[in-house]
Amino acid sequence: MIDAEWWQYAQYPAFFLLGAVVSLINSIAGGGSTLSLPIMIFLGMPATVANGTNRIGLIIGNISSVANLAKHGYLNKKIFFQLLIPTLVGAAIGICFLVRIGDRAFQAILAVVICLVVVMSNLRKDILGKPPATPPEKLTWKGALGFAFVSIYGCIVQVGVGFVQIFSLTRYTGLDPIHVNALKNALTTVFLVFSTVALGIAGKINWPIAIIMALGAWCGGYFGSFLQRKKGNTFIRHFISVTSIAMAIYLIVDLI
Repeated sequence: MIDAEWWQYAQYPAFFLLGAVVSLINSIAGGGSTLSLPIMIFLGMPATVANGTNRIGLIIGNISSVANLAKHGYLNKKIFFQLLIPTLVGAAIGICFLVRIGDRAFQAILAVVICLVVVMSNLRKDILGKPPATPPEKLTWKGALGFAFVSIYGCIVQVGVGFVQIFSLTRYTGLDPIHVNALKNALTTVFLVFSTVALGIAGKINWPIAIIMALGAWCGGYFGSFLQRKKGNTFIRHFISVTSIAMAIYLIVDLI
């Protein structure tokens, strides 16, 4: 824990930068919370408070990214509203039921899930069938059920949900990575708002730090969306693969 007097002055620029970096990572791929949460806990913040405080920045960063991508026509609003109801239902369930598993078991499961997502996303042969050539006109029951479960997971756990969202949205819509990221960030914001309100009511948010991180997150989310527009889909695919593998390695090493 850091309690030096100088930290009283240095913490705000540090948390601003942390919010910006995490939001940039989440805007393009996911897994930014595996960077921010350990740092916040190391700096003396209780784990539950770090979890709640971190989510304020995630929401603001997602909004910044979505707003910029939507402005340039990358947000498929039809699919967003198609998946909004399942996402809301999943979020409501997520804040009503607290699912607890051991930390080590959770990390192991998450690392395996991420590795599977990376491998399946990069296979030349689609073992689950090819994604549709065009997004579905109507919400399918499989889509409704799947995205409700994604929302439940994201509402309760949150860490790593970006990778699951990217894989699920790619399989469901057949859209390219930049359009998928716009949808991912928009839908993630929905269940993050639900869970963050619950954590706020429970007093699990350090508001001064949350506001500073949110300011950084707005910048990071905007810059992340800017990079996606300028660098294109190949850059996004590579960024997602590298980031997700790094996150899985971190989780596995932490278990050893």
